[in-house]
Amino acid sequence: MSVTSVTNTLDTTGTTSSSGSTTTTELLNTDAFMNLLVTQLKYQDPLDPMETNEFMSQLAQLTQVERLQNIYDSLTDLETTIETGNLLDMIGKKIAVDGNTLSQGDEIETAPASDYDSVVFTITNVNTGVEETVTRSKGESLIYTNEGADPVTVTAYALKDGSKVDCATATYRVIAGVRSTGSTVVLVAGNGDEYYASSVTTIKN
Repeated sequence: MSVTSVTNTLDTTGTTSSSGSTTTTELLNTDAFMNLLVTQLKYQDPLDPMETNEFMSQLAQLTQVERLQNIYDSLTDLETTIETGNLLDMIGKKIAVDGNTLSQGDEIETAPASDYDSVVFTITNVNTGVEETVTRSKGESLIYTNEGADPVTVTAYALKDGSKVDCATATYRVIAGVRSTGSTVVLVAGNGDEYYASSVTTIKN
């Protein structure tokens, strides 16, 4: 069964418009995309059902739409904060950054690529070099938060029947300070690491 990618857009009243229309448009939100996917599954030809790879492709598109929406929302929040001058409101929030170094209060979130039994975090104290492991079973939180005063580096992998499973990670650092020089805003982490606000894609409380 062939599957057509969803590429139409919606105007502000919810009606679809072609790519050549001058009507103001916005991307389909997650709910609208899911409704289209469910409708497609409901009315598919039982003699020619959707193949697994086609279904997974649709789910991948849904995930992409959701991530783009999250990025857009985060950037909008940041832009509003900067425009209103309330930079101090950023302190205490968490931003997604590259790397795996955590100061106190920072966290790393994991997402196994497939079914798993447990996730193993390897935590190394940056100051002392002491290493420890923390294991989380399936169903438990897959977020590790550094509650100690010393900075640590964290890596993670998942296990299924004793074999390693690929595991994606996302690092979130607490904003401990903010400084502005003209139009440039710099966010400061707990250990002094600095990040340009313009490079931030995700912010959460």
